[in-house]
Amino acid sequence: MISFNEAIDIVVEFSQLINEKFPNRVKAVYAIGSLGSDYYRPGQSDIDTAVITDLSRNDIGEISIGIKEIAATLQKKYDVPKGFGAIVFSYEQLFPPYIIEEELIQEILRLKTQSRLVYGTYDITSVPFPNWKVIKDDILYFQEWSDSQPPFKHSVTSFVNSTLIALKRYLLLKHHIIEFNKFKVIGLYQCNEPLLTNEKIFQFISDYLNNRPYEWNDKIRDEYVMWHNELYRVINDSVLYNE
Repeated sequence: MISFNEAIDIVVEFSQLINEKFPNRVKAVYAIGSLGSDYYRPGQSDIDTAVITDLSRNDIGEISIGIKEIAATLQKKYDVPKGFGAIVFSYEQLFPPYIIEEELIQEILRLKTQSRLVYGTYDITSVPFPNWKVIKDDILYFQEWSDSQPPFKHSVTSFVNSTLIALKRYLLLKHHIIEFNKFKVIGLYQCNEPLLTNEKIFQFISDYLNNRPYEWNDKIRDEYVMWHNELYRVINDSVLYNE
């Protein structure tokens, strides 16, 4: 298992490697997600990073590919659970006007709310929070993309992640609560005028997240996914498709 300090050391190594490959191009590297916050779990958590460059959005393509290749190499080298993520920003992508199709709004929110500087110097306080219309437009863009995809059979992981996304969406758009810590989402949702609840499913998700025994088969999947789809319908009608 990779400890918290070992994970930070891997991000340091990552920073050194990308600076060797792209000298003087990287302003800062942040650990984001669980490693950038307070809920990293050895053996369970992935490693996510945000790389801020001095390039424009039109010039970032090649360096972005190279940085992601280095992240993939380290993921394989250290067998990082669930992968090694690298979100590469041009300096202008952190500021409005945003391009929704770039799908970076949620990553900017993660950078603002759960990040730890590992390399370089960059004043993250200078980056504004996207306004609520931009956040809503970004979520709507994602939902429209999701609706355009063919149906698929949920795995337990995709079911859990998708359900938590719906709950986070409600908290964000209805109550302006930004929460990426998956271990806190259900509790926050239940304390903030929940629209639809299911204690059995919430317990199932908690068991999954905490590596406790759980049962998953086709019958359970069908029952849970039916509720999951109704959850999305209710939340979207309440906070996304409304004017």
